[in-house]
Amino acid sequence: MLLDRDPHGNVQVAKIETEKLLIICLEKQLEMLKSDNKYFGKFSPQAHYLGYEGRCAFPTKFDCDYCYNLGVNAAVLIEKGFTGVMSCIGNLKDLVENWIPCGYPLVAMMNVEKRKGKDVPVIKKALTELNGELFKIYEGQRNKWAL
Repeated sequence: MLLDRDPHGNVQVAKIETEKLLIICLEKQLEMLKSDNKYFGKFSPQAHYLGYEGRCAFPTKFDCDYCYNLGVNAAVLIEKGFTGVMSCIGNLKDLVENWIPCGYPLVAMMNVEKRKGKDVPVIKKALTELNGELFKIYEGQRNKWAL
């Protein structure tokens, strides 16, 4: 599982069959309990893949408004002949009526990286900056939001 990497050397988390991994972990735990005479039952699991959707909460009203507006904006960008842009919505801190639809040029996100010995344009992977200002704001609210 850890040896299966993408071309950048990252573990391919989406390929990990979480439901099967949990079953294996539970089977090992039950085997230990059986050997200690603490478990006498039968375990016959049936795995079912639910994907990312099965591991998340219901969307909030914000999620629904945001995704709906991204889709409408994408349709308008296409209808108006814009290509090479990503549908974006700005001013999200305000009321939905005051959100600002826009298109962000993909080329502005591009970097040149060497892949298989050749320079190719790619959108650089962005990781969460744990020392960044936005994460610090989130960190200060984390416990309150968890409730």
